[in-house]
Amino acid sequence: MGLSEVVKVAVIAARHKADALVEELLRFEDFHPAEKSRFRDTKLHEIEHTAESGFVRLQALIQELGIKDSVGLIDQLLNPRKLESMTILTDGLHQLLQDLDEQSSPLVSKINKLLEDKKAKVEKIGQTRSLYTVLKAVEGIELDMDLVRKIGRFHVFVGFCSGSELAELRRALPSSAVVETAVDGLTLVLIVSKRDEGENVERVVKGLGIKALTIPPQYPQNVKLAVENLGTELRELEKELSDIDGELRRMVAVESAKLIAFRDAYALVREALLRIAGAGSLRFFAVVEGFVPAERIDEFRAKIGVKYPVLLDEENAEHVDEKPSMMDNPSVTKPFEKITLIQGYPRHGDIDPTPYVSIFFTIFYGIMFADLGQGIVILAFALFMLRRVSGDLREWAKLLAYLGVASAVTGFLLGEAFGFKVGSLIGSPELLHLVEEHGESKQFNISEVQRLLVMTILLGAAHLTIGYALAFVKYWKKGEKAEALTVKLPSLAMYVFGILFALAFFGAGGSIQRVFTAESPAPLVNLPTRLVGAVGMYGSIACILVLMLGRYAAGLAGIGHKLSIISSIGTGLLETLENIIHFLSNTISYSRVTILLIVHAALLLLLNTAWEALGLVALPLLIIGNIGIMLLEGMLVFIQAMRLHVYEFFSKFFDGTGQPFRKLAMQTLFMKIRFG
Repeated sequence: MGLSEVVKVAVIAARHKADALVEELLRFEDFHPAEKSRFRDTKLHEIEHTAESGFVRLQALIQELGIKDSVGLIDQLLNPRKLESMTILTDGLHQLLQDLDEQSSPLVSKINKLLEDKKAKVEKIGQTRSLYTVLKAVEGIELDMDLVRKIGRFHVFVGFCSGSELAELRRALPSSAVVETAVDGLTLVLIVSKRDEGENVERVVKGLGIKALTIPPQYPQNVKLAVENLGTELRELEKELSDIDGELRRMVAVESAKLIAFRDAYALVREALLRIAGAGSLRFFAVVEGFVPAERIDEFRAKIGVKYPVLLDEENAEHVDEKPSMMDNPSVTKPFEKITLIQGYPRHGDIDPTPYVSIFFTIFYGIMFADLGQGIVILAFALFMLRRVSGDLREWAKLLAYLGVASAVTGFLLGEAFGFKVGSLIGSPELLHLVEEHGESKQFNISEVQRLLVMTILLGAAHLTIGYALAFVKYWKKGEKAEALTVKLPSLAMYVFGILFALAFFGAGGSIQRVFTAESPAPLVNLPTRLVGAVGMYGSIACILVLMLGRYAAGLAGIGHKLSIISSIGTGLLETLENIIHFLSNTISYSRVTILLIVHAALLLLLNTAWEALGLVALPLLIIGNIGIMLLEGMLVFIQAMRLHVYEFFSKFFDGTGQPFRKLAMQTLFMKIRFG
């Protein structure tokens, strides 16, 4: 449970066998390459380049086709078959890349041919439509370009121009006849000149940017006939484009999973070689360093060591900080790793808080969202989700199932289902009666709310106590015994003594004067208040003295840095002030558990009041309201439970700055590579 031990290893192979060594490591999988700059092996780099080329080629095609290469929660819930993956069995990297090329190239070539045809059709349609639009505008003039060209004794020009160009045209060609007519917002001009003035006319219209009206020779030169032909051609081109689009859509629907699978296969090879392609600075030997789980080191020796020399650094005293963290929690608590990882991965040698998170997160969520009916609905949805989703989403589904069970169990203990009192029907102990009825009116029971508030505060105090205790354990394990004994341990003890003093204060009826004289029993501990108060007060003072003088004493004893007594006292006073502020603010934060349960009860009380007033007419409102409460408040409760861990609990001992153990896994949701 927690973090698995990993061992640093170095594997040596002849340089020409570097690729074979990589293949063996890929077969083993549970190998985390050392993350540091290394010399790159030429042969491995060539294989990596081949994989990179295949990845880029397929990735560009996937993006151009607009293929969605990830499957979200909604997609998996509605269509779980989308995640059917492809499996490739191969004997080695060279064979794998060759198989990928052979299987993907025909498909890629066919799609690229369709894309090229589509591009050509789009360009052709654009050109044809542009000409069709121009000729359609002058179709009513019944112009025949062949007749225009047959006028041998004159130079004739037909084109389009603007009003300002027309005026300039008349000034530049005073001896030419210029006739214009308006056609659909355009000005069509006919310029008739003497044959020997033709060059001057062409030069003038070119200088003014006047576009000539021309009909390509493959079309009839009669405008009306050309328009008819162009219209027919446009319809044919659009049909051909539609056929190409249809074929592309069909191929995307049928082959998209293959394209993503091939892309992922190239990506897996590329990433593995990018991480492992270093081979050391030796000329004739390749050296690959990395980490292996301690429980599999014998298997590593048996599989890799029989072919290549394997060097172990089992002590690894100089490399603790670079060790990756391998979280190893049982299946029951593994889903709660999702909460831990919100803060980050634990460093190697640190404490994995997941087991504690699994207990307290479930309890907090169950109290804040206590409802038997809604808890069962959440559980049912989680089980449905578990049957439909795959990959990482399965752990989220399991987590949701645990939270649904927690809500249902707490709702049973309170005798609540969808906000209705059902305790007598289900045999509930009805531990709390938050809402009491007075005739037809309903209101919150203040004494029960206070009892719940005390319970959640005490639960929070237990949570924080564990956090302070884990901080002490963390520093002790790291060898920082001075910090553990002079800061973390007295802070833990100071918090415990502070709780005792608070209990004595309540036992004395809220009177400071009676804390040290009252004989009445203090709450929970059931001991005389004066005794509990004295222990809490003098114990806290002792802890403050340790915080002030502990660093100085540790320096004298040689187990810590030497500090002057002034520095030690000053630092201790700041530590004391900070502790007092954190003790109060962190503990009070757990009152939100009670507050959110009250909010939950108030929302359901309001909703059920409408049901009681309107009867069956309010059934749709009751259903929709419960769904809304489950969605909105379920998310709000999750966020608050997470906040109590991230800010109140993790801040005591957990940094989340470790690096994860990333094995050489050769699979994604769409592709699995198996080495024979």
